[in-house]
Amino acid sequence: MRVTDHVYVLNGSYYSAGGMGNYLGEVYGIAAPGGLILVDSGFTKDALELIGENLAYYGLPAQPQYLLLTHAHYDHCGNARAFQEMGAKVIAGAEDAYQCVNGGSQGLDKPTPFDDRHIFPAFEPDATISSDCEMDLCGMPVRFIKIPGHTPGSIAVMVEIDGKKIVFTGDALNPQGGSLLDSATLGWQGDVRFSRESVVSSMMHLLEVAPDADMILSGHGKVCLRNGGAMIRLAAQTAFLTMR
Repeated sequence: MRVTDHVYVLNGSYYSAGGMGNYLGEVYGIAAPGGLILVDSGFTKDALELIGENLAYYGLPAQPQYLLLTHAHYDHCGNARAFQEMGAKVIAGAEDAYQCVNGGSQGLDKPTPFDDRHIFPAFEPDATISSDCEMDLCGMPVRFIKIPGHTPGSIAVMVEIDGKKIVFTGDALNPQGGSLLDSATLGWQGDVRFSRESVVSSMMHLLEVAPDADMILSGHGKVCLRNGGAMIRLAAQTAFLTMR
């Protein structure tokens, strides 16, 4: 699915009847001046095949130059090693690097709610994000925004392209409701590293950084194609009222 002239949905619930199905998590492609950038990777072999089919359909490069991971959950980074073996440089939040290197293992003594579906092929990120920063990737500025809470290393990715300010939020913020401004869910809370306090501060921070965002492209399901800043404001309000 083409979102703008240079931004695409390549995988996820839009391609699967009845929900996430076998594709698990949205994967976005950005056709930058110097090559292809992916945001998140999906998990299954089916997802890899679908991404390849969509890249070919839209005439995009088969090999991404960069893979940007919003967080280290299997449905968002499970194919990271496969893309890395194709030559993509993988960038992830610093606090999620342990999970990447250990293939999803929590490294904690306490029991976790994870079952074996949450294990993925281990990989080592080529670069990690430890604070808000901007990088030139494939000839375009890409801003990384630290939004811990859903996982300690969760990041949002912001680009300005095709006259739009677009924020990729992973699972930290998912638009919901009939008008997409009715509600904003703040992601699965089952990770033992989940922090309600961090969610509140992260949504406030995201509102400070991107109050004028046009689009919110989230990790699952619905997207917000207009008035993205209002969606972020609603998410910050929801977090403040429900997670303190």
